[in-house]
Amino acid sequence: MGGAVAPPRQQTGGAAQRRLKGNGSGPTRAGHAQTEGYTGSVVLRSLSQLNLRNLRTPQIELGTGVVALVGRNASGKSNVMAAAYLACTGELPAGTIAETVRFGESEGFVAAELEHADGISRIEVGLAPGRKQLRLDGQSVRVADIARVSSAVLITPEDAELVHGSPARRRVYLDALLSKLSARYAALLREYQRVLEQRNALLRGGASAAGLEVWTERFVVLGNEIDALRRRALRRLSELTAGTYAEVAGDDKILGVELRHHRAACELGEALALARAEERARALTPVGPHRDDLALTLDGHSVQAYGSRGEARTVALALRVAEYRLLEEKHDEAPVLLVDDFTAELDAGRRAFLLDLTARTPQALVSGTEPPPSCDRLLTIADGVVAHA
Repeated sequence: MGGAVAPPRQQTGGAAQRRLKGNGSGPTRAGHAQTEGYTGSVVLRSLSQLNLRNLRTPQIELGTGVVALVGRNASGKSNVMAAAYLACTGELPAGTIAETVRFGESEGFVAAELEHADGISRIEVGLAPGRKQLRLDGQSVRVADIARVSSAVLITPEDAELVHGSPARRRVYLDALLSKLSARYAALLREYQRVLEQRNALLRGGASAAGLEVWTERFVVLGNEIDALRRRALRRLSELTAGTYAEVAGDDKILGVELRHHRAACELGEALALARAEERARALTPVGPHRDDLALTLDGHSVQAYGSRGEARTVALALRVAEYRLLEEKHDEAPVLLVDDFTAELDAGRRAFLLDLTARTPQALVSGTEPPPSCDRLLTIADGVVAHA
């Protein structure tokens, strides 16, 4: 990429570089040497950016505890949150690269200096048309490599779409979370998507059954492994989500989170054989993990079909908090918590829960049109310019 995308990098510790040379599954982050004053969590010390939407401040210094970002609507609060999430995880929280880069610019850049169990690392993300370049302490890496040293959870008003949105939205949530928890899952998912694309291309080209066979066999093997890992993770995710829902809602309804297959009640290979006529007619693969969904229920009834607006928002919040707690359990290190617009469409109970959660979190960046009742650092934003209050 051009110089605008990748400005000079700061020199940082080599702990992350040494980890990346380990075995393919990647070590966890627990048990390594800690820096002086280490808080037991990932801490976003500073955030740098260039050409991200309306943001004008090149670098924002942050701190531990609750960091409040206050500004009017459309001032850029959500853009700061998106930039922080992108810098901490290497993933766009929503939208496309073209939508993330400022209008009229072709390239953008975001970087984070992070403190974690192994020391201090610098994550850089370069954005250009159709591509994203990730670096960790100067090395080119994948998203799964970044997940070994850094994690963040973003809670936004749009999370209600986890409940009322399409099955694809829930699959993205599940796949992103499991990829952060397991390098094996991330690798399987990448290969599965490649095999799926090749298989669909052959179907569009009218390939014979014999021509599809080798791709079908690999598709079934990968699909079954992905399904098994999803089910294993969902056992714990369901427990955490149900517990969080009970905390927030304060009622006796039991939240259920289960994997729902988009196929007949049979093995994947058999389901694929049964769908042969359909896949020939549509020239695509109609069954598999890429079509499955999360079933969300309250006392056995679908939240999507029968839940109230308030129940749906509480379920969405429970899913995000369960994500936070599961990442903390896996890595023995709390993620950075990002709460965008904590006042938006939240009743008193959910707002109180969120504020209590941020107060107990080693680092939380919280945005709103007004500051929370208490915070450790107050930032303001107007027209994309961030300042210390």
